[in-house]
Amino acid sequence: MVRCSLSAFCFLFIPIFVVMLLLSFSYERVVRFEPQGVPDGQAFGRRLSMAKNPSKVAKWASEVEDLSYPPVNLSSVAETLRARRVEVEDRCRRTLSAEDLARAPNSKEFLISGRFNLVWCNVFKAASSTWLFNFLLMAGFTEKDLQKSSSSPVELARKQAYARPSQDELRAALENPGATSFLIVRDPFERLLSAYRDKIESTKQKFYRTLRCQIQQKAVQRRGTRDCQPTFPEFVDYLLEERAKGHAPNEHWAPYYSFCSPCQVAFDYVLRFESLPQEEAFLVAKVPGLSAVVKPHKVHSSHTDYNAVTRQYFSKLSALQLAKLYDIYRKDFVIFGYNATRYWEYVGAVF
Repeated sequence: MVRCSLSAFCFLFIPIFVVMLLLSFSYERVVRFEPQGVPDGQAFGRRLSMAKNPSKVAKWASEVEDLSYPPVNLSSVAETLRARRVEVEDRCRRTLSAEDLARAPNSKEFLISGRFNLVWCNVFKAASSTWLFNFLLMAGFTEKDLQKSSSSPVELARKQAYARPSQDELRAALENPGATSFLIVRDPFERLLSAYRDKIESTKQKFYRTLRCQIQQKAVQRRGTRDCQPTFPEFVDYLLEERAKGHAPNEHWAPYYSFCSPCQVAFDYVLRFESLPQEEAFLVAKVPGLSAVVKPHKVHSSHTDYNAVTRQYFSKLSALQLAKLYDIYRKDFVIFGYNATRYWEYVGAVF
């Protein structure tokens, strides 16, 4: 306890001491506090600058490519998306059982932007890095902030901006007046191949090394070697074995119908990866204020022509492997209107 013998000294010292304490407390709040849901971009930038390795940058942050949207007939795209929504709803009713349709949605994979009244389910390997980047911009981050980050986009989004919503929170967001919900899908087998090439065939992502070695365990007896680089047929065998065991699939190749619940959530717009530039341009123009934040770009794009490379990989499968693999993704093909005929041609079989 401070004891003052001179009243004049106490009169001056105590107010100064109190002010210094208040300033110190305010500084701690500015640097450390980030409101849940929408982070303070400047505070985040300062915290990044204090990191042990401020020069370490996540690979995806250096893979942002600026683009330009093509000329778009908004009314034509609107009609395409309206018709697609009707088709998806009809196919859901014809494809899923009443029990499946009554299941609660998988709310934890959704991102909700209260600022833009926008709801999105993140389908990995379907422009997911691009739209995680967009949602981070929508949450108040700057491109400079993101370039400094050493975290992956999904890690950054979930830890700093968008907590996984509960079913009640998702329901409230979808029922909010003026809310817009959307989903991006692509050919299920092209998406699967993209995941294999990025996570399994490539050895750049160390996080997946354990899984690569695990997948190849049973293949060692057949090949006599173990290099932790599974072939595509070995990867497919792993998927089939995991399904037979009743194990939940990895998020990067989980089927759409269970991962994003498109038959339980009536998405306003179902965008297709194959026509994404036009449909994304429509979405950005449709949501009030979004065009001021979200600009046309791609993040972590492989520039691979998957129409060409699918034959190279899928022709290595047996007809039996393909039939069992199709059974995993059949509902996705049907619900979203994708044609699987060419894959049977690749293996010399009839669909």
